[in-house]
Amino acid sequence: MEFLEAIIQILSITGQIFAVLNPVGVIPTFLSLTESMDRSKRHRVVKQSIITVLLLAIILAIGGSLILEFFKVSVFSLQIGGGILLMVIAVDMLGGLPRTKTVEAGDEIAIVPIATPLLLGPGTMTTVIVLSKTVSLYSLLFSIFIVVFLAYLLLRSSELLIRILGINGVRAISRFMTIIIAAFAAQLLYGGFTGWLSSWGFI
Repeated sequence: MEFLEAIIQILSITGQIFAVLNPVGVIPTFLSLTESMDRSKRHRVVKQSIITVLLLAIILAIGGSLILEFFKVSVFSLQIGGGILLMVIAVDMLGGLPRTKTVEAGDEIAIVPIATPLLLGPGTMTTVIVLSKTVSLYSLLFSIFIVVFLAYLLLRSSELLIRILGINGVRAISRFMTIIIAAFAAQLLYGGFTGWLSSWGFI
């Protein structure tokens, strides 16, 4: 039973992080930034970006608690702040706004802007930190590896996906991920306000 609960938790965490990371929504921008590159160079950019995302996510997962303690921020406050931030991001994404206002193509794009802020932006960082305080570290790390691996496969196969799904198909999937982000934001807000009210003895 405990094994089944662990699997369910990992699937839930993976879904939340994947939705916020939203590698599908990054594909059009990624292709536009790398359109002048040959296949091998584009794959090298994908590899560098994914390694950067993985390392930063692991650091946030392990050091999330220390960050909160250093700034004396309660998990309830982070849930509320993170929920508001994620809701704003979801609204922006539904409106078709990019996660970064100005993006310039060039050779040095693997880390900035692809890895961060396009993939690992404020929303993803907040999500990982919140989860580091609310779920098992092992489950969180395992989920991060799964999400990063899926992101790698999607970006590496981005040209094929565009040919199969078309730009509108990719955008439709991205919009669906945005709905998941909004739902997760609402859940964070609910958990944060409930925790606050409980700590004050109102409920």
